[in-house]
Amino acid sequence: MKRLVLVDGNALLHRAYHATPPFTTSKGELVNAVYGFSSMILKVISELHPEYLAIAWDEKGPTFRHQAYTQYKATRGPADDGLSGQYKRVHEIVHAFNIPEFVLSGFEADDLIGTLAKQAEKEPDLETVVTTGDRDIMQLINEKIKVFMPKKTLSDVGLYGIEEFVAKYGFFPKQLIDYKGLAGDASDNIPGVAGIGDITATKLIHQFGTVEDIFKAENLKTLPERTQTLLSEGAESAVMSKKLATLDLDAPIKLDLKACVVHDFDKDKVVKLFEELDFKSLINRIDGMARGDGEEGVPARSRSDPAKPEIEDAGPTLKVGRETELAGPRAIQDKLTTDLDKKVEKVLQKMSETGVLIDLKFLSKFGKHLKARLATIEKDIYSKVGHQFNLNSPKQLSEVLFDELKLSVVRKTKTGRSTDEATLRELSVAHPVVPLLLEYRQLFKLVSTYIDALPKSVGLDSRIHSTFNVEGAATGRLSSKDPNLQNIPVKGEAGGEIRKAFIAPKGKVLLAADYSQIELRIMAHLADDPGLKKAFKESWDIHALTASKIFDVPFQKVTKDQRMVGKTMNFATLYGQGPHALSRQLEIPYELARQYIDEYFTEFPKVRKWMEDTLAFGYENGYVETIWGRRRYIPELKVGNRMIRAAGERAAVNHPVQGTAADMIKKAMVEIDKELLAVSSSPLAANSQKPIAKSCQMILQVHDELLFECDPKSVKETAKMVKEKMENALKLSVPVIVDLKVGSNWGEMEKFSY
Repeated sequence: MKRLVLVDGNALLHRAYHATPPFTTSKGELVNAVYGFSSMILKVISELHPEYLAIAWDEKGPTFRHQAYTQYKATRGPADDGLSGQYKRVHEIVHAFNIPEFVLSGFEADDLIGTLAKQAEKEPDLETVVTTGDRDIMQLINEKIKVFMPKKTLSDVGLYGIEEFVAKYGFFPKQLIDYKGLAGDASDNIPGVAGIGDITATKLIHQFGTVEDIFKAENLKTLPERTQTLLSEGAESAVMSKKLATLDLDAPIKLDLKACVVHDFDKDKVVKLFEELDFKSLINRIDGMARGDGEEGVPARSRSDPAKPEIEDAGPTLKVGRETELAGPRAIQDKLTTDLDKKVEKVLQKMSETGVLIDLKFLSKFGKHLKARLATIEKDIYSKVGHQFNLNSPKQLSEVLFDELKLSVVRKTKTGRSTDEATLRELSVAHPVVPLLLEYRQLFKLVSTYIDALPKSVGLDSRIHSTFNVEGAATGRLSSKDPNLQNIPVKGEAGGEIRKAFIAPKGKVLLAADYSQIELRIMAHLADDPGLKKAFKESWDIHALTASKIFDVPFQKVTKDQRMVGKTMNFATLYGQGPHALSRQLEIPYELARQYIDEYFTEFPKVRKWMEDTLAFGYENGYVETIWGRRRYIPELKVGNRMIRAAGERAAVNHPVQGTAADMIKKAMVEIDKELLAVSSSPLAANSQKPIAKSCQMILQVHDELLFECDPKSVKETAKMVKEKMENALKLSVPVIVDLKVGSNWGEMEKFSY
């Protein structure tokens, strides 16, 4: 029987990253995940001997599960920068081995693998083995589908069929979704039924089989009273959780076995790449693996144009490769916002094609400075602790802080004692090593995420051509990838320096146009609060005004610290934060945080009324929407779990504000692009020695800011047009202000007026 191996790329890479100790190449590039992933691929080929092989990847962005439950996977923190920076290298490895890749917007890799595996079942004499680090896929296990999964380490791997699965878990593979419907899954933030744990869930499955059968009245009444109560209260959550855990086996892709044949690969190319990565121990494992020219009459794929899997027309939700296409929206849109997104998509394609110029010499010089500082900090930390240890290992750091230095444990997670940034900040005065650890993390993130990663994305034209997603967030905000430019630091002595690497070419300048406090202005408009509206109409400092109200001091006498509290309060209101979150953020007692919130709403009562009305609308209709009608459905408002419901309430309050801001800048981008096109096609352009089309180009969008590359002679005219289009994208009952800056690089810009 022949064998098809399907690899869950994200799950395997994530497992490799956490299972392989951090190490770098001789050039300082972090590659532990790349090494672990490569080792596992070699193990798959050498031990499973597949005739066919393919890899599936998650596409960054929402899936149908996020639309059904917006808190799906919400407990996962932001992607680890050390891991994110290794994806490009992993794809280089995959391409070197000539392994076809599947990726589809709106679907997780599990769904793609499930779809392909089910299609493979129809092929005679073909067995499918799924290689993954995630047990979700085990629901597929049957007579023709097995799962090859690392156990405790990457080298300790188990092959699971039906018997192996039942022996380990105590029920059949197809019942895994019923188990998760009851017990939930903390890793994916699937809630399950509150109070029902592993043991009870397994017993119920043994007794009744499925979630649906458990909830039949004649079965429910046979259970203990407490279990009946838990199940009755968690019925909706159980059904939803089972749905979230169930793979979609009908993704619009087709299995083409000829495209998945384990092809001949260029051994020299693989060896060269492994040598570049210092993977000397893996080179010997390649011998004997490279096959002859093709197999079964199928020619090896071109190195320069890897074959792409055959995918059915999925409309605007499809994305394969690097092409910028519309991603599946989390928010349900009306025609106005749908049309807007289609128009913005064309603007984003131009931005991606134009790219932004990067000063590699500056990055290199700044990188040397940061790495020297990192080396000094490492020595200081080791000196204060008394020995060396892996600073990037939470486990080792936990042992140093809590076992050796005897510091107080602030909070615990499911994996042990927390050493996250919030924890270290609370411990910063407890020992002199903690502030050094915080600085080390900040600088290490800058180095791994930007200093080392950005140059890898620079093309032959010295520009970065990021891929933009028209709706990368639940609110409709734009996002970017390869690389992600949305999180480029704005402030901070070290972080702000990164922006200096984004430069204008010789003979050009950069023009930045940034909405001023746009979300607060939108909230003032939506709430129709006279106090907030007056502040914006009179051009007052809104944060100082808020502080003066909270502390009951004259506006002119607000201190810097008081203004910071006012600023925090304004944004806490925007994001629906309660006293617990505010107390942590301001590092003040809970009671004082609650007092601040009460005083805020006393001074701005219509803000509270608007929030209450928004929540009432969300509870009644199941969704909230922006001024332009971009809807976001929030099923969390219907669940019984208080924490989940509270998260839904925060999302409900935030979406009308942040979503409207996203709509505004999209509208402005479309109008600005029209104006630039109109100028470029004018008679003046035809007679000009330099086409006006090239005199100014939109090159970047980051949150509320647009960046342009302009001819100095046209910057005044362009700035005037950009400001007018942005400020008039949507008429509010308060002034909309756009701040303009000009400079030779993004980090050193001066205010510009015309």
